[in-house]
Formats: sequence, C-alpha cells, structure tokens
Amino acid sequence: MNIVYIANEKFAVHLGVSLYSLYERNRYEKYIRVFIISTGIGEDSLGKLKNIANKFCREVEIIELGNTSGYFDTGMQDATFDISKMGRLLVGEILPKDVDRVLYLDCDMVILHSIKNLYNTDLGKNIVAAVEEPTVLERVRYEIGLDYEASYVNAGLLLIDLKKWREKNLGEKTISYSRSIWDRSLFGEQDAINGVLRWKIKKLPPKYNFFSNYKYFSYSSFVKVYAARLSYTKRDLEQAKKRPVILHYAGDERPWIAGSFNPYKRAYDYFKKKTPFKDVPIEKGKRLYMALYHIMDLLTLVCPKVRKKISEYYIDKAYRKHAKRK
Repeated sequence: MNIVYIANEKFAVHLGVSLYSLYERNRYEKYIRVFIISTGIGEDSLGKLKNIANKFCREVEIIELGNTSGYFDTGMQDATFDISKMGRLLVGEILPKDVDRVLYLDCDMVILHSIKNLYNTDLGKNIVAAVEEPTVLERVRYEIGLDYEASYVNAGLLLIDLKKWREKNLGEKTISYSRSIWDRSLFGEQDAINGVLRWKIKKLPPKYNFFSNYKYFSYSSFVKVYAARLSYTKRDLEQAKKRPVILHYAGDERPWIAGSFNPYKRAYDYFKKKTPFKDVPIEKGKRLYMALYHIMDLLTLVCPKVRKKISEYYIDKAYRKHAKRK
C-alpha cells in the first residue's frame, strides 16, 4: 500500500497520531510505503515521525515541498494564492514514478481498522475514489460550477489511480481550475477536485471517511434538509457511526482542544498516548466556544434545519469576506 500525507509543523502531532494508528491497525500488512510531503515540518517532529515508523519496523519517505513554481505554468501571480496548500494535487509529479496508486489521507484522521479492502477498491474507469460530503451547501456547489447531478466529495481521503492521473495531466488541470474559481471558492483544492473530476469519482461508503460530527446527523436530514444525492444507504451511515474504518476529525470540535465534546475523542487520545508526541499539550482558550458548538451538535439531532441555517449564515459571511479580497 502506498500512503501519502501532507503536513506542516502545526499539524505534525496529529500526523503522528494518524501515522501510529495506520501502522497499528494494519500491522500485518506486508507492504506499507508512506510518503510525507512536508511543508515546513521541523527536524524534531520529523525525528518523532520516523521513530513511530521504526517502532513498527517501517520506513517513511520525507519529501520537502519547497519552491513549487517549477511544476506548472498556470499563471498564478496573485500573492495571496498559496500553491503549497495544493500539495495533494502535485502527487503525480512529486511521488516516484513507480507509484501508480496511492491513498491520500488528511492528518486529522485516525485509522481504526484495516484499510486493505479500501486500498484494493476497483476504480473501474474512474480516476479517484472518495466519500461524499452531504452537508456541503448548494451555494458552494453553485459558485464552483458543479452540476446538480454531481455529488460533492470530501478530499480528505482520496484513492488515486496515479497512472491515469499522470496520463491525463490532472495535476496541472486541477490547479488551473482552482485558479479559475479562486475568487469564488471557499475550499480550495477540494472544490477544484470536485469540479475537474466530477464524473470520474467512485463513491466510497461513509465508513472510510467518517466525519466525527456526522454522528449527530440522520440519513433523512442529509436527504431532506440538505437535498443530498447519496450513493449510500441509511444502513451504511449507521454502520459508519458504529464502526468507522477511518475517523475524520473535521469541523471545529477537534479532540485536541480543551473542552471538546467530540464523541470519538477517545480514539484520538488512545493513539496519541502511544506516540512521541504524547506530552504535547492540548489547545486551550476555547472552552466556551466548544460548549456552544456541542449545543449546536445536540440541536442537530432534533432540528437539523437550524444547523443548516447556522451554516448558511457563516458561509454567506465567508463569501462576503472573500469578495473583499478581490
């Protein structure tokens, strides 16, 4: 299995937690090749990441993402456009040519079970596989030009056919698309991936990229309140809640923040205690916000429409702020 992460120093501790969980829950896999694309991870943290790999008799390959201007000529002259954030779109150019399939994972993920079946997913004619994100609002889809019939997926987990990716020059095409929608995109490369690959994405069951705050959503709220067109069933969602294969700590209720009520916090804490990052203190100063966020989560159980209204307010606010940068 070829796995790739991208991280900076700020997320090195969470990468360490994810890396440990990957190795521990897939300890009987003969071949796991991990690439870490670093955007400024410090030497101390890199040493700790290598120690995690050594504990499981594995190796990690560190690739420093420095000056990226030589990869593509996409006309990105705007100083506020940070191409280093587009690292996952450069995997075709950065990773060795003998890597023809790779699983990209966000650092804020914990692996709880074997990912062998996930990695061996038959992509058919598709180029990537990902899990749908049903709570993405219609305005977001509209602003990036996504067809109504196309599902919006979360790019925190991407199973990529790198051979096809390279053949079709999708790194350059996706970055170019991202640049073309920059003034109306809130989610950067994720929006671009959805825009360019809309008809070439195999949909995965939610258990492979389960948002921890989706525990508070029902299947009917996705379909009726958010008008999501889902490829998976109510039973798939319930199974993901009870036995996720990969947990994704997306959203603001992060388990490493003091006062967090994240329902899957124990999994993060379990693995962190085993890593060389175990003594890194949790973030403080957000207890009131965490309490309010949890109230919103609980409210979602009984009135998901209110949750959607809150999301719409903040999305509209984000677009107004974004417009001022033009």
